[in-house]
Amino acid sequence: MKVAFLGLGKMGSGMAAKILDAGLDLVVWNRTAGKTRQLAARGAIAAPTVSEAVHEADVVVTSLMDDESILGIVQGDDGMIANMKKGACHICVTTISPGLADQLLEMHREAGTEYVSCPVLGRPDAAADGSLIALVAGSGAGLENAGAVIDTFTSMVLPVGTLPSHAATMKLCLNYAVISSIELMSEIYTCCDKAGLNLEEVEGFFKVIYGFPVLHMYAEKIRKREFGDGGFQMTGGLKDVKLMLDTAANYGANFDIGEIVEEKMIEAIESGYRDLDWSAIHEVTRSRANLDHHEPLS
Repeated sequence: MKVAFLGLGKMGSGMAAKILDAGLDLVVWNRTAGKTRQLAARGAIAAPTVSEAVHEADVVVTSLMDDESILGIVQGDDGMIANMKKGACHICVTTISPGLADQLLEMHREAGTEYVSCPVLGRPDAAADGSLIALVAGSGAGLENAGAVIDTFTSMVLPVGTLPSHAATMKLCLNYAVISSIELMSEIYTCCDKAGLNLEEVEGFFKVIYGFPVLHMYAEKIRKREFGDGGFQMTGGLKDVKLMLDTAANYGANFDIGEIVEEKMIEAIESGYRDLDWSAIHEVTRSRANLDHHEPLS
């Protein structure tokens, strides 16, 4: 099986490496060509253009930033869809809007190619060790073709509904649960700090209440105020929160905590925290409570 991987950011580079580890033929492309060197040194082929990357691939995986970046490479005569061979499958692991997820399915149907919506749960370390959780939906043939590739970078694959938008919506809802918990933990840590409580004990209570390992990680990260790893950068987090709010509104629902989080993320970015992990909204909460907080970054 020949696989093309487009987008080698922190998540994409880890997933691409796992595909290579599985012994699959891999072609990689990235807007910044330098990011292809490490994988090329391990046997991947670095393609200079999207069209050259995908034209012989059985499966194409895209790991980009947002709706705009996905549309920027799939459309046009030199774009991905026009240059994929008939029957090939596109797997999109990016968190995108539900509307675009269904739009991509229609675009692929018209071109005679397959599409699978496959947003993933996990941070770059999970991508690197192949323990991501995938939420998948798409055409039957697409799912059959995509399975072997998705298995290389995941520890669990969960089918979600019958439409790509179902997987996209579920991912946004789960991300909303995470960022809402981050906001709640931030508020509680701040209140307990002002009350003079032992924050390590508070962290222990969180770890009892929240069984999900990623929330254990955030309980420790927020308590220690260690946000510099940029595991999920503030800018990407704000993009996801805006998608969460839009999706809820489209269904006639409200994510009230999400509106608070959005406001704090905007303030965090304006304060120079754009490259920190999204849990650095805690610094905004501390600042508003007149507690010591990280100085704005230049």
